[in-house]
Amino acid sequence: MNLSKLTKILSVVFLSFCGEELIAQSGSLTVPTPSFSSPGTSASSTTVPASGTALRPLKPVRLPSLNPLYEQAPNALSKSQEEEAVKATESGEEKPQEVEMAVTSTSPPPKKKVALSKPPKNQAVRIDMLEKIGDQLSLRMRAMKQREEALSQREEALIERESKASEREKMIRQIEESLLEREATVRKREQLPPPQVWRGEKAPSVYARYAAVLDGRTMQFFHTKNATAATPVASTQKLMTALVICAEGSLDEIVVVPREATQVEPTVVGIKTGERYTRRQLLTALLVRSGNDLAAALAIDNAGSVEAFCQKMNLMGKKIGLINSNFKTPHGLPAPGQYSCARDIGIVAFEAYQNPEIRDIVKQKSYRFHFNDDRSLLLTNTNRILREWEHCNGMKTGFTYAAGKCLVCSANIGGEHRISVVIKDTNAGVWSDSKNLLDWALNLEMLGPMDGFDS
Repeated sequence: MNLSKLTKILSVVFLSFCGEELIAQSGSLTVPTPSFSSPGTSASSTTVPASGTALRPLKPVRLPSLNPLYEQAPNALSKSQEEEAVKATESGEEKPQEVEMAVTSTSPPPKKKVALSKPPKNQAVRIDMLEKIGDQLSLRMRAMKQREEALSQREEALIERESKASEREKMIRQIEESLLEREATVRKREQLPPPQVWRGEKAPSVYARYAAVLDGRTMQFFHTKNATAATPVASTQKLMTALVICAEGSLDEIVVVPREATQVEPTVVGIKTGERYTRRQLLTALLVRSGNDLAAALAIDNAGSVEAFCQKMNLMGKKIGLINSNFKTPHGLPAPGQYSCARDIGIVAFEAYQNPEIRDIVKQKSYRFHFNDDRSLLLTNTNRILREWEHCNGMKTGFTYAAGKCLVCSANIGGEHRISVVIKDTNAGVWSDSKNLLDWALNLEMLGPMDGFDS
């Protein structure tokens, strides 16, 4: 066996694993060289200088794995390869392709940086152009979207303007129609008997805050009390509802009860959604018993909604000459901005008194209302004077906390017709005040037409 080679191999192996640590501790390292001489001969040693001393670079040695730490390494040699390596070492032959094993560190090899190749010049120019085109297209798309939004806003504005113009045209037509109707009313009133010069006692004092009494044929007012002051008038304005209903369409046409009509309170007859009645049935029950649900059903049937019907009520008011009224409901329940006055309600009552349909209804002391399910309900007229005084022939009661007790009442004695209006009265005073005014007006002595009026 070549001892010198084996000695070098062992020295290199020893230094590769322990040399740096020993040098760091002692400054130098002495590696014993095993002796293969005869017994008694001392072993030689090899001294390795400390750090900083130049060492001759060692040539990597090809050897079988002697360190157990490398036994599980991926490049470990099999047992047969180790035996061949030992034999080759003893014979002095080298087989690097079989036994070569470099002692290397276990750190992973450094990653190689992959250099990205730059695109050709023509391709870069093309990409730049495409990006600019994309930017321009994006700008154009945003501009087109803004133009579309602007156009949409203009279209909405035009539609709104057209709608307002249509509403204005409709209002103008209504005003024109109202003026024509007003002219017809004036001509009609010119045919009335002239107002009379009268003589009689002083008008009775009444507790009601607002009052008026007038002639049922000439519309001449004989006495007033705060008659033009605005005030709620409660259900007495149902006479205006009756005027509008009778002026448009037949009273024998069918009304289908809408859901909104069944949600009205507090005074109701009890009709139900979807039930079918004639206008005459509903109007009669309305003026006899004052059912608010009936007023709402008639209003919606006539104009499509309560609001639209109230517009008709106000147009009718202008036609007949009301000066201080604004109706917001067909039944007289409190509503913001709703008011009238004793004078205006007196004119409404006068117009209703001239209508045969209404006049025939308001004089009924009771009315039997037949429901769709074959039930019937006897409705008693709320006008107590009608039930108790033979000369009374109508008209309409009313009550809310804001309006107090109200009554429009009419009477006829010997062809003399009188209409009284009391508003904001007491429970007892409303009957006595109304009867006293009617008695007084019926006992006036008529002396002939006023000056300037033909007989």
